[in-house]
Amino acid sequence: MKGAYRMGGTDSRGLMDIEREYGERLCRAYGSGCSVVEIARFIGCRKAVSVYRVLQRRGVIDSSLKRSRFRGPPELENALRKTGMSFAQWCNSWRFDPKSAQEELLKAEVSTRPDIRQAVGRDFPRLCGEETGAVDLDEWEVEVSSLTTASSFRIDWDHKLERFVGTIAGAGSLMISGKHPSVVMAELVRAAWLLGAIELLAGIGEKSLTRRI
Repeated sequence: MKGAYRMGGTDSRGLMDIEREYGERLCRAYGSGCSVVEIARFIGCRKAVSVYRVLQRRGVIDSSLKRSRFRGPPELENALRKTGMSFAQWCNSWRFDPKSAQEELLKAEVSTRPDIRQAVGRDFPRLCGEETGAVDLDEWEVEVSSLTTASSFRIDWDHKLERFVGTIAGAGSLMISGKHPSVVMAELVRAAWLLGAIELLAGIGEKSLTRRI
């Protein structure tokens, strides 16, 4: 595979394949019934909006979303803010109409749209006063962040290319070169994170993430 030019003046070989595999695993998890927030939590991604955007670029989530004046309850808005997602994006990821979702979540009487309330319960169980399951969500996020084995990075100066070349032990197809070692290292760290996320997502098939967290 030929190298691909990236921001910061780096050339990469193999990174696009890793990104493609990561996107495919996200699509598979989402297609199995997992929500964007659940997936992000499972792979230790603090900003669920990054998962949302990958799925949008892949055409799995509607990309024609427009600005919306509709909002969720303050508690939900605060929780969503931490994920980087707006109420409209959250609704879009669940295929809810923002207007209907707002009306449902502001109701005090018996729910007529339990699917919307169940979605809140799955993504943010504490907002509904529910137990988080066998594993506490905060503890799970800490555990996930420590699951990835420390990658062995190597950066050498290539006299022929007159560039720094970075590799990761065990990822033989990956090679990143650039004029600045700090930029090369940043790309290596990102590649290592993607490889870790791919490994975590590998076990997701027929089973739902909600059964695993």
